[in-house]
Amino acid sequence: MEATIELVENLATRIGAELARQLELQLKVQPTLTLGETAEQMGVSQEYVRKLCESGELPAVRLGPRLYRIKPADINRYIEQHYNRRKEL
Repeated sequence: MEATIELVENLATRIGAELARQLELQLKVQPTLTLGETAEQMGVSQEYVRKLCESGELPAVRLGPRLYRIKPADINRYIEQHYNRRKEL
């Protein structure tokens, strides 16, 4: 009987740990870049990136009056869209 209880407790601990690991993977925050980091990646000024964010052309999270965070995937998407547009002209 004690062996069964110990086995069940061990199994419950392992299941709990795996569930916690899976939940942590789902809740991970994606990396973001500042205006300065984004400007450097794009080869433009911070003010230009700010204007792109304010106009909605470049998606960003606004954390304060002058504080933005931008996902690298959104930068890549913006560049790709504009590269293709110029290429077609």
